[in-house]
Amino acid sequence: MVSGLAMARLLFDRRAIRLFAVLWVAAWVGVAAILLLPLGAVAPPGRSDLLAHFLTFGAMAFGTVAFARRPGQLAWLALATIAGATALEFGQRLVPYRSFDTLDIAANSAGALAGFAAALIVLCYVIRPAAPRYGDATP
Repeated sequence: MVSGLAMARLLFDRRAIRLFAVLWVAAWVGVAAILLLPLGAVAPPGRSDLLAHFLTFGAMAFGTVAFARRPGQLAWLALATIAGATALEFGQRLVPYRSFDTLDIAANSAGALAGFAAALIVLCYVIRPAAPRYGDATP
């Protein structure tokens, strides 16, 4: 088990920050594959997929706090998350058994904004106050 001190040091290790950025990009590749691979004629009941869209892109936007150390960086990455999610939704028009849906775009965007807000709270109240103790490792 990782102690609180070891976890705090990990938050400011430049190699760990780069690793988290690479993992975030890998997560994007995974999300893109899931959203663009044809799944067949299986549709979720009703609008239950909206929660999955909200949570997926909320997690993607929140995950940026692992490697972004400035509020402006988080904001740009949240906008990139919204743009990427929207592009993936448009890309679904080109895939058999997938469809474009504006409600999915809304759920993606709302999730990304919620993830950004949560990341901003963590950055301002957890990570930045700890920075003077461990040295600010902003990339």
